[in-house]
Amino acid sequence: MNIIDCRYRPNTPEWMATFTRNPVYAEYVKLTDFDRKPTQSLAACAAQLGSLGIGKALVSGRDIESTYASPSSNGLVDACVAAFPDLFIGIYGYDPHKGMQAYKAMRQAFAEGRSLGASIEPAMAHCALDDARYYPLYALCCDHDLPLLVTAGLSPHMPGVLLSPTSPAALDKVATDFPGLRILVSHGGYPWAGETIAVCLRHRNVYLDFSSSINKPGGELYVKAANDCLADRFVFSSANPFVDVDKALEQIGRLGLSDEARDNMLHKNALHLIGHVLQNA
Repeated sequence: MNIIDCRYRPNTPEWMATFTRNPVYAEYVKLTDFDRKPTQSLAACAAQLGSLGIGKALVSGRDIESTYASPSSNGLVDACVAAFPDLFIGIYGYDPHKGMQAYKAMRQAFAEGRSLGASIEPAMAHCALDDARYYPLYALCCDHDLPLLVTAGLSPHMPGVLLSPTSPAALDKVATDFPGLRILVSHGGYPWAGETIAVCLRHRNVYLDFSSSINKPGGELYVKAANDCLADRFVFSSANPFVDVDKALEQIGRLGLSDEARDNMLHKNALHLIGHVLQNA
């Protein structure tokens, strides 16, 4: 079984700099040891993934330039895919404040196969998930049958970043308005674990990962849902480099997941989410 990691960024010096030099992470870096994490080459990252049995990894860019004056990391996504096209799946970040410029750039990236999905950061972009500025992108993803990755977690140590843009109510509205849009809610929509699970129960086009959130209060709800009512909707996301990919995999084995739930999470459910994308990668 080839494991699919649905949220991975290499811990190369270039990628680490996109976090440590981004103003939105300044407080987080100051209060943690993140800026002291070891780095390695892209080739070493690829070799590590292979040794762990990971056959595909979605590398998502981030574009919050309008709110934090930090350059987009989409160019680094290109570099990953160019170096290891059989391993990495490129997903471009999208800045809603750039309007038609962002839309046209994403449309071209989809058409040329440079981006096989879109990644948004509603909280960091200060733009709610159901804001009209995102709707052209959602329609574009539907037209190309490409997935949408939504960063929706606690955003710790980020002054000025609100939780409300990623509320379950906003997610519910988007999933209702775009029933054909395949949505991956990363970090489980925390702290609204139960509410986000409820949205998934309402909409079969919504998938979840619990990266970075499983050890937080209420995180046990994700395990219960993955073992039961949402066995077909949880995918594995390491959230590397914030959670080391090897440690993320080790954690999966300690959660009390059934064999079926674990296999679904590590491989099968991701095929439902992005299998059609992998065929064209």
